[in-house]
Amino acid sequence: MDPCDFLKKIGKGDLIQPWYERRSKMSANFHESQKEKVLFERDEKKRLLERKKKLINLRRKLDRNRQIRYKVKQITGDKIVMTDTIKSQFTEELNKIENEEIKDFSKFYKLSGTKRALVKKPNIDRSSWRTQILNKHKKIRMLREQVNPINRCESFVKIFQPGIKPVVEKLTHEEILQLIMHHMIVLGYDKAVDLIEEEADVKYQPKYLHDSRLHTLLRNSIKRSEKLWNLTLTDEVENDQQENNTNTNNVTNNKNQKKKSSTEQNRENMIVEHLIKLGLGQDEEEDEEEYANIWEEPNTSKYIFYTDETVKKKIKAASFNKLVEVLTDESGVDSGYLHTFLLTYLSFTTSEKLLTKLIQRFHVPRPKDLNEDQYKQKKRKVNIRVANLIKNWVVKYLTNPDKKLLQYLREFITQDIAEELPTVSHQLLAKIKNLEKRSGKEKIVKFIEKPPQPIVPKNIFSPQLSLYDVVEEEMARQLTLLDHNTYSKIRPTELLNLAWSKAKYRHRAKNVLAFIHRFNSVSNWIATEILKHDRVRKRATIVNYFINIAHNLRNINNFNSLISIVSGFNSSAIHRLKFTFQECGTRIIELKNKFEIEMSADQSYKNYRQTLHGANPPCVPYLGVYLTDLTFIEDGNPDKIDGLINFSKRRLVYAVIEEIQRYQSKPYSYQPVHQIQTRLEKLQFDDETTLYKKSLQYEPRKSRRENIK
Repeated sequence: MDPCDFLKKIGKGDLIQPWYERRSKMSANFHESQKEKVLFERDEKKRLLERKKKLINLRRKLDRNRQIRYKVKQITGDKIVMTDTIKSQFTEELNKIENEEIKDFSKFYKLSGTKRALVKKPNIDRSSWRTQILNKHKKIRMLREQVNPINRCESFVKIFQPGIKPVVEKLTHEEILQLIMHHMIVLGYDKAVDLIEEEADVKYQPKYLHDSRLHTLLRNSIKRSEKLWNLTLTDEVENDQQENNTNTNNVTNNKNQKKKSSTEQNRENMIVEHLIKLGLGQDEEEDEEEYANIWEEPNTSKYIFYTDETVKKKIKAASFNKLVEVLTDESGVDSGYLHTFLLTYLSFTTSEKLLTKLIQRFHVPRPKDLNEDQYKQKKRKVNIRVANLIKNWVVKYLTNPDKKLLQYLREFITQDIAEELPTVSHQLLAKIKNLEKRSGKEKIVKFIEKPPQPIVPKNIFSPQLSLYDVVEEEMARQLTLLDHNTYSKIRPTELLNLAWSKAKYRHRAKNVLAFIHRFNSVSNWIATEILKHDRVRKRATIVNYFINIAHNLRNINNFNSLISIVSGFNSSAIHRLKFTFQECGTRIIELKNKFEIEMSADQSYKNYRQTLHGANPPCVPYLGVYLTDLTFIEDGNPDKIDGLINFSKRRLVYAVIEEIQRYQSKPYSYQPVHQIQTRLEKLQFDDETTLYKKSLQYEPRKSRRENIK
């Protein structure tokens, strides 16, 4: 080629362009193939990892099944005979898992590019490791038994001698199979249960709510011993034991043994007394009817009777099954009975047991005397009644529920109610979701009317602010806001079984105890403020201030703080200060006498009850009257009549609690003043002995006015 032509072609790009196109095309094809290879390897790794998880889970299930059989053998001393079909199936499945697992693992390591070899670990017997460690470290064993009482089953099994003939005779082959099947269905082994049902010809009948019957039996066997772990003795017992130990070290061996035996006897007696105080000294009776299916209890007068047997409207006493049956009757239920039951059921049962009965009631068996259409009609009516009851329970009466209870309730709705009543199930799930959102949160108060402007002193932001700088009207408002805030938090469960007065139930009545403490604090604070001053006129000024506060409290219907102020004036240290009250004006003394008459405890607070019922809400009632009524109802009426739940007693309790709730709904439309409320929440006061000594010092007995400052 002529050099000139060659240079012309290069300039036009005729030689370079084809070469560049071929190179770009080859590069694109290479990158595409590499990308497909990387995506393939990534998907393959992901698939193998998912397969690996499934295999590990299946292997764990098989291992747990072996553990169950071993545990049952430990408890009963009898060997469980498994059929050849189940054995061969388990063996075949296990071999299949091992072969596939080795293949998948080797493929996974090959794809991932690692050089790690799949080495089969040797089988090491680790069964005795935990036992050896616990035997070596006794403190760890003791703590472990206290924290988890189920671990004490081994020691209980040894005591009860498994394998002896009476135990083996009581636990029949069918009962053991029922235990195994229930345990498996709780853990999700549906296929294993179906196989045992098919080959052993035993139908599984669930009786307990989402709980293993093995666990239930073990928990019942250690029920009485469980209480002993939670007991805390008083410091006096420990001090007596220490004194006895120091005394016995200085005596001879014979006397030492006698004293030890006597101290042990004394300690044992003190433990028994402590048990009786806590209400644990007597055996608790188990209600067998709670474990009986609700449809198996016969309709006889043995299980239910009424206040009037001819009318049969008001239930006097009934079994738990009959109460739930009337509550979900297909013909309808009285609203008064519904509210009474849901408000007071925790006084004779638990929420978990109630849910168990509702589940039993929802599954309607087929009666022999009904045809298919009649049975479907009855079943639908009962299902609707159960669903409506759960709706009322969740919306109005289930406050701060346990997470486990909500989980069981949600499972019941999604699995059973959704199948029969799909629309209702969605509504119930929405109600439960709202319940979870509002549980533990305080209600936001919305003022219906515009609140009045608070009357605050000029030095409201000063650290030297005194409560006497606040006018009586504003002081009454702030006291009322604090009282109503605590009063509105009181839940019906705090008022059942006299929880506020019993040591083992006090944890339920936190708000009731806080309200009582608030009442006593204000009463003692008033007495302390009056006796801070040694001069009569100054004490009279303080009395005038608190009487004016009481007058404002009466105007806004805060009877709790009003009675607290009257109680402070009637205390032994203040009531005797005759010269102090003589210095007060006639109007103040007339108001004081008027409040004492209105709030008098005579004739079971007759005047106060009339005044309260004539007042328009918002109100803050005096809680002590209601607590007294509940105490009389509890002491004067038995919990059971002929072994049946005394529902007439619960109706009386409901009437009292319903009145308490009536005054909780409407709040006060006052603005809180933080600086004043902070000081009112931290009131300082002296004890009664100190106050009485000051009272005698300032105004001695048989003294004259000219001798008093």
